[in-house]
Amino acid sequence: MISSEYNPKNTTTCDVDFRLRHYWELCRLAVKNYPIASYQQIPWGNSFCLWRHDIDFSLNRGLALAKIEHEIGIKATYFLNPHCEFYNLAEAGQHAIVKEILSLDHDIGLHFDAGFFGEISEVQLNDLIAREADYLYCLFDVKPVAFSFHNPVASTLAFEADSYGGLINCYSKRLKTEVPYCSDSNGYWRFRRLYNVLSEAKDPCLQVLTHPGWWQDKSMSPRQRIFRSAYGRAVSIIRLYDKLLEQYSRFNHSGLASSLRVLKESLGQKYDLFDFLWNQGAFQTLFFELWSLHEAQINRLSKAKLIKEWTIPASEVNAFFVANAVAVDGWCLFEALFETHWHEATDISEYMHKDWVKVRNYLIYARSPIASAKIERGCVYLCEVMSNLAAWGLMQPFKYDGLADLDSIGLPTVKSASGSSTDVLVESEEVCRRYPNKRWSTFNEEIANLRKWQKSD
Repeated sequence: MISSEYNPKNTTTCDVDFRLRHYWELCRLAVKNYPIASYQQIPWGNSFCLWRHDIDFSLNRGLALAKIEHEIGIKATYFLNPHCEFYNLAEAGQHAIVKEILSLDHDIGLHFDAGFFGEISEVQLNDLIAREADYLYCLFDVKPVAFSFHNPVASTLAFEADSYGGLINCYSKRLKTEVPYCSDSNGYWRFRRLYNVLSEAKDPCLQVLTHPGWWQDKSMSPRQRIFRSAYGRAVSIIRLYDKLLEQYSRFNHSGLASSLRVLKESLGQKYDLFDFLWNQGAFQTLFFELWSLHEAQINRLSKAKLIKEWTIPASEVNAFFVANAVAVDGWCLFEALFETHWHEATDISEYMHKDWVKVRNYLIYARSPIASAKIERGCVYLCEVMSNLAAWGLMQPFKYDGLADLDSIGLPTVKSASGSSTDVLVESEEVCRRYPNKRWSTFNEEIANLRKWQKSD
């Protein structure tokens, strides 16, 4: 039951529970063991389950759950907070999400933030609930059916009437005392684990509260889930800003950070991270990230040539890069393989590159402080190098920029646990049939000699 003095019995997060895969299972258990009821038609005296969501952080995650519920046959109630700091119901994109949730045959309710108004009386509560219910009706042309308190405390839980402002009170005395309750507040099962409750089905009726922001594709801690929702919203707003300027043909002034734009299409989601680091002034971290990408670009171009032109087996190429991972400088590898100077391919001064190598080494070993403005210029330099090298790569027989995934040019790679592409190549039967290659043996000898020279140097 619900009580302001009911201290949680559980502090274990059980993060693995809060995956969409597990949510499917919970929904199936719910419809198997309980008739799903709505707040305006509670079948008192019979078995039922009220399936409710307080949307505290993410409307997007709410839509993800709404689609699962609709497919399984659950009609849920989504409680919306007009004062939420994490979303704006009047914003076009967020408004559209609520309309889509409604189109999936779900109800909406009011998630009432009493703390926004301070101390209030029961009469004031009645008026405020009615006013905010009207606001939701004006926004969505649908009347909310019930209300729940946001962050309920003893003073708000003392309001125990069946309804206020024309909306059913989820914390009425009857619901609190007669209907067992299971909640995922704060990102974990604070009292009982929902899977156990639904599996055992010992309760004659049930009120289930989940918060969509907690439910993600993969397991993560509650704070990480909040960060993901908040950061994802921030990225969405920045993208909207860029899109609007492009739509109205206006110049998007972004200072030196505009250097990143030449890499945007190839970087995918990593672009958002780099853009964040640049605008946060985290230039040292960004410098290392760009340098790593710059080396990865050389490696991918090399793999493309070895597979596409020299027809070397993937196993041989993978083994080569493991054995020589840190033993050979990227540009030395480039010159040995492509038989051209990298500064000619990129139109970059060799002396300039050596200066930035020194800066990189100073930063790695913390030998000398480097001014932030200089490191930012180093980021600009690396973007230029990669942009020029990408243009060079697209003019080669394999037509590849070295920034996109190797899969994009027909070189299958091993997938990570999350399903994303890696740089580890998968064997191709066609390549195996055309191997061996004499140039490959000669090349390996050159690299071995180069390694000995670098060690002695």
